[in-house]
Amino acid sequence: MKVTRRQFLKVTGASAAVMAVADLGFDLKPAAAAVRTLRIKNVKGVPTVCPFCASGCGLLVYSERDAAGKFVKLLSVEGDPDNPINRGCACAKGSAMFNLREIYDEETGEQKINPMRATVPLYRAPGSDKWEEKEWEWMVEQIAHRVKETRDSSFIHKEKIADGSEIIVNRTEKIASVGGSGLDNEECYLWSKLARSLGMVYLETQARI
Repeated sequence: MKVTRRQFLKVTGASAAVMAVADLGFDLKPAAAAVRTLRIKNVKGVPTVCPFCASGCGLLVYSERDAAGKFVKLLSVEGDPDNPINRGCACAKGSAMFNLREIYDEETGEQKINPMRATVPLYRAPGSDKWEEKEWEWMVEQIAHRVKETRDSSFIHKEKIADGSEIIVNRTEKIASVGGSGLDNEECYLWSKLARSLGMVYLETQARI
């Protein structure tokens, strides 16, 4: 490996400084331990799940907020050491999660919101060629309304069998569910109970890693 003169001076200078401080009797362990805490001082990490694949790795999102608790800017995204799946680690995609929200502006040298990142709910009406910004409350109500409308219009209460008699089936074949291992066992159980109570029979998952 080729080492430039500048790189050599940086390495040897840093090593000499560390050795000099150590020789003077200073204990560097507290300072090293404080590096992580100082970087996130007075900032609380919010646990979340990585959305890239179905592994369900946990992440901690650190953000700056004002006195009123309003979001100001994203600070960092790290692996969650308390998550039993990844135990604080993150793959290349998970490590780059910060760039989903923030990117480095080479012209100004500042962090800015990634223009490709959707920050509000977007809705495209049937037949439309553009997306419209909507409130979360409106989106949730629309989803609930359309699920109920589809279920009511396609619900099958009874079905004839081979001998001509009818049996109760209580199902709908026009709604399906696709899950992933981003949900834990308890969440999957509750969701499957909800789906089946609605009459869904097509339940699938992508958790095959």
